[in-house]
Amino acid sequence: MKRMIKILTATALAVSALVVSSSAASFDHCADALKTLGLFQGTAQGYELDRAPTRGEAATMLVRLLGKEAEAKALTYSAPFTDLDDWQKPYVQYLYENKLTNGASETTFEPEDKCSAQMYSAFLMRALGYSETSGDFTYDKVIDKAKEIGLADMANCNETNFLRDNVAAMSYTALAVAPKDKTADTLLDKLVAGGAVDKTAAASTQKAFQDYKDYLAVSETLSKETKMDMSADVSANVKMNGANAMTMTMPMSIKMDMNMADMDKSVMAMATTAKVVMDKALIGEGQPNEMEMKLEYFYTNGVYYMSMDGEKIKMPMSFKEIQNQIGTLTTSSSEPLSLIKSISKSGNVYTVSYEMSAMNGMIQNVLQSMGMDSAALGVDLQLGDVTAKMTVENGKITTMDMSMAMKMSAEGQSMDMDMTLKCKVNATGDSVKITLPTDLDTYKDMEELLASSEATPAA
Repeated sequence: MKRMIKILTATALAVSALVVSSSAASFDHCADALKTLGLFQGTAQGYELDRAPTRGEAATMLVRLLGKEAEAKALTYSAPFTDLDDWQKPYVQYLYENKLTNGASETTFEPEDKCSAQMYSAFLMRALGYSETSGDFTYDKVIDKAKEIGLADMANCNETNFLRDNVAAMSYTALAVAPKDKTADTLLDKLVAGGAVDKTAAASTQKAFQDYKDYLAVSETLSKETKMDMSADVSANVKMNGANAMTMTMPMSIKMDMNMADMDKSVMAMATTAKVVMDKALIGEGQPNEMEMKLEYFYTNGVYYMSMDGEKIKMPMSFKEIQNQIGTLTTSSSEPLSLIKSISKSGNVYTVSYEMSAMNGMIQNVLQSMGMDSAALGVDLQLGDVTAKMTVENGKITTMDMSMAMKMSAEGQSMDMDMTLKCKVNATGDSVKITLPTDLDTYKDMEELLASSEATPAA
């Protein structure tokens, strides 16, 4: 039981330090927003986000995002392609007339062939007014250009397994990007101004896009700080197999000095004394139900060190490898729009709710990068609701509060945990100093700890 509590505590601390990223996501909320705007209709079987998009479907989305659906439906079909269904012909006709797409051959469009991430990125670039003929991008490098302008990112664009899920996420993101000609702040504003999207239907999404833009601006100010001193209070209520199990509190001190040129040379230090109060039904008669654990976490020279109640372990952790696994963020967005379910601003406080189905993949990514994967620890972790509130003063984020729900299974037990995290930025810049312990060379490898813990009876 004691080992299980330590794993839970370590996992909670790891989760509290997460930045938004994702390996696999579900973007139903993006599809819902597009449907409200009249830009995404799905099929007779629903959205079908779990299958690959077709060339015919991609052509339809391009015409809609160009704001030309009504015009396309008024056209007489005269394109040379003989393999189109009647519903596909207006869209392909418009794109063919305006030299926005080519067929697979002189007489075929192959509308049922799969649309790749590269192809759809090119379609969206054209919807935003960019053109190969004008030298704005080349087809072989179109995804790089899409990332540069904030259209594609590591969350919405899966280059190896591109699905209708990604079509919804990228299309929704495209609506928040400014057209090349800057005739509007966003593509959605342009579609509303041109009458292609109903003004009333678009109002809430336009407001969300503006709040998102403002939020990114203040987030970017904080993200540029490479040296930071923060304090955080973590608290959690845990149920085990449906019954109350424990409460946990962790007041934390966090310091970091990030080397942006070589992330593996960054230095970090986190410390806390975690207090756990166990439900008396889970412990032996006469045994104390309260325990405290001193926890210290350090990172330097590509190695992550943990001291947990006297047990000192280490594991390699390369920020470079993590970036390769989860991708790099675009220069214009520190939090992909497609991961945000809702965002609002009231006074100087931003409230952001994240789409939980799009958040779960990131937990495993980060834990695995720290050597705490499910195979090694027997822990399965799924996020529930995640909401964050940020307070801004003088153009900078000064406090961050987050609440989240988790479901976990470990060592044959199921657990539900409600967690809150309250952070405060104490200092930034050169005033932040980090002192590392002098005995880091005595820390044991993670494999050694796991081996010894399996050989020792549970307390």
